[in-house]
Amino acid sequence: MTGPLSPVKISAPAVLLCGHGSRNPKAAKEFHDLAENIRRKLPDQPVRVAFLEFNAPGIQDGLQAFYDQGIRDIILQPVTLYNAGHTTRDIPEIISEFVEHHPDVRLHYGSFLGLSPAVIEAAANAVISVMPKGRAEDCKLLLVGRGSKDRHITDQTINLCQKLHERLDLGDSQYCYNSGAVPRLSTALTQAASSHYKHVIILPYLLFSGRLLSDIHAETDIAAKKYPEFSFHKAPPLGGQRQTVKAIIENINARQ
Repeated sequence: MTGPLSPVKISAPAVLLCGHGSRNPKAAKEFHDLAENIRRKLPDQPVRVAFLEFNAPGIQDGLQAFYDQGIRDIILQPVTLYNAGHTTRDIPEIISEFVEHHPDVRLHYGSFLGLSPAVIEAAANAVISVMPKGRAEDCKLLLVGRGSKDRHITDQTINLCQKLHERLDLGDSQYCYNSGAVPRLSTALTQAASSHYKHVIILPYLLFSGRLLSDIHAETDIAAKKYPEFSFHKAPPLGGQRQTVKAIIENINARQ
């Protein structure tokens, strides 16, 4: 199916927000909520969502839906913090295949979110949302990143931890990983419970709910039961922060 003969006239490219997808219904809802916030900020551009796996529509189907509307100018924006296999291999392969079969389409591939100022601000606000008021110097931050053999990915977690420590004037800050790299979250929680900081803030360096967030919370709950004299505060993932919307829109605007 090739769509109408005359492309739809729009003033700016359409936007396809590409997420990983999750078996967790809450994660899918969070992604759709984020997309709705972006639609409000981009009222003159068609915005759709698509997923690599677990949820529908897939990215090919999302692109085809725009194409069948007669839209030929599309920004494909990955909604991801890291420049990992999905952004460097999987999505580019989908783009190449689609362009091969639709040579008249113009696809603009947005960049991953990384450590843009807006993402750093989103992370800081997530910490502040659970921090005891006026007690930053009494808090120890555990930033839980995605474990990986890719040094660029682990370094991104380390850099964010340093920036948050400086920005928030915390008593102490430590990066760790749920799996795939060291130090592990379980070790960091034990070390935090042997420190003099009574408030431990756990910030998952994630965008949405899902298996990884559930694992982080479960590990934190174990530590809270084991060390009841400490207060463990779970910060939310970053996808619900208005600054994350800002970061995504900045990436979209950079491709217009």
